[in-house]
Amino acid sequence: MLKASICTIGDEILIGQIVDTNKSYISSALNSTGVKVIYHHSIGDDEETIEEVINNSLKTSDIVIVTGGLGPTKDDITKKVLAKISESKLMIYDNTQLEIIEGICKKRGIELSLLNRDQSLVPENCTVLPNRHGTAPGMMFRIGEKLLFSLPGVPYEMQYLMDEVINIVSLLKNCETIIHRSVNTYGIPESELAVKISDWEDNLPSGFKLAYLPNPAKGVKLRLSIYNGEERDNLNGLNLQLKQLKELLGISLYGEEEDTLESVVSKALSERKETLSLAESCTGGNISRMLVSIPGSSSILKGGVVAYDNSAKTDILGVDKSIIEEYGAVSKECVIAMVNGAKRLFDSDWSIATSGIAGPEGGAPGKPVGTIWVAVSGPDILITQKYLFSGDRERNIIRFSSSAIDLLRRTMRVELNI
Repeated sequence: MLKASICTIGDEILIGQIVDTNKSYISSALNSTGVKVIYHHSIGDDEETIEEVINNSLKTSDIVIVTGGLGPTKDDITKKVLAKISESKLMIYDNTQLEIIEGICKKRGIELSLLNRDQSLVPENCTVLPNRHGTAPGMMFRIGEKLLFSLPGVPYEMQYLMDEVINIVSLLKNCETIIHRSVNTYGIPESELAVKISDWEDNLPSGFKLAYLPNPAKGVKLRLSIYNGEERDNLNGLNLQLKQLKELLGISLYGEEEDTLESVVSKALSERKETLSLAESCTGGNISRMLVSIPGSSSILKGGVVAYDNSAKTDILGVDKSIIEEYGAVSKECVIAMVNGAKRLFDSDWSIATSGIAGPEGGAPGKPVGTIWVAVSGPDILITQKYLFSGDRERNIIRFSSSAIDLLRRTMRVELNI
């Protein structure tokens, strides 16, 4: 099996000024063609370090892909390093890329400067991958039996050139079929999940690998992978194992691959031609935001109220003041009144209400920071649930929101006796 390393260059990555999405995109693309990525490197704008990391990567990997450091400014030194590694004595202008640069400058109404022109300079020993989406060309070098690619750091330019990289890599020998399948769970801690499926995991056939991928908003994704064998056999084997896994997960399972709680719930409501309303206190409209991120949400989401202050709970949602005085805003009684108020206000089939303490202050005896009450009301059902999370304010709000959507999902399944 071919192995690859990915090196992303730029001080802006190391200081946290930008989020490096290139590595994940390149890894996914390589994986799809049967190449296993074994290293990710992030490198600053230092010539000596770049050279050292690339040379070390060439020792351990069949394919090395470098992104970044190809612009017109003085800190863009990647081409200089690549010329040294490839033993190129000359830098030459690539006419195809130069024509592209001239066209871009003309379209933008700017003069073709020497800096822009020099973007088409490449080491003589490279194969140029013309970049029609930008000024910096991609480059491919053969270093012994290894392939070294250099791509622009701008994500959409890199993605455009990765198509050509994949075409080249796909022609190489030793590319094997790598298949991944994922299922998504929510409402079960990672440690509890591991215990629940331990016997199944211990008995996975040779060549199968299971990964646990926790996320506060999405729960725990279980990714099952297989790296050897024929594609048809791999698919049959994966499907069999996934069937067994799904049976073990039960109601904790909510979807597969890129499904999210909000997409699953939106789809279920749409299929049933039912509507939803929201009464959010501690989640501050975040549940609404999650739901409206799904295309077509206008057909299921009728509206919502961010009833953060108690006066909004009483004046808009009709919560009786005596409920708040006796039980507090963070209580089962309050969210029941809130959910009924939202359902009545928007005339929806379903409604969710949340009230809790996100922190860092506001906790009280019996109601510490991280406490939330959620109520879900449907056509003929009303369910409440209290949760307690530990984390900072932002993380608590994320977990509050996802747990509320998950409670709706579970309630709909209970209503259908699934």
